[in-house]
Amino acid sequence: MIFFEILPNLKSGVYVHFHDIFYPFSYPNSWLRDKNSWNETYLLRAFLSFNSAFEIVFFNTCLNYLYPKEFAQALPLSQKNTGGSIWLRKL
Repeated sequence: MIFFEILPNLKSGVYVHFHDIFYPFSYPNSWLRDKNSWNETYLLRAFLSFNSAFEIVFFNTCLNYLYPKEFAQALPLSQKNTGGSIWLRKL
């Protein structure tokens, strides 16, 4: 419902947050080993592919992946629990 009815109808400028989204759009190995059947990260990746109506504003695990030293220096406690979060904005 969110991807098919709510997101397409948002007004320009609205921010959207999804939690438990990890870069590179896959779940942590420990979550996969526990046989959790979450799938929104895969749907979100497909939704964003070739989608010019939304922009990624902040993706914390992507920043941690691309800039590990800088991220660890700026936010040292984040290395204990990186969490997974992505913020989007409707254009």
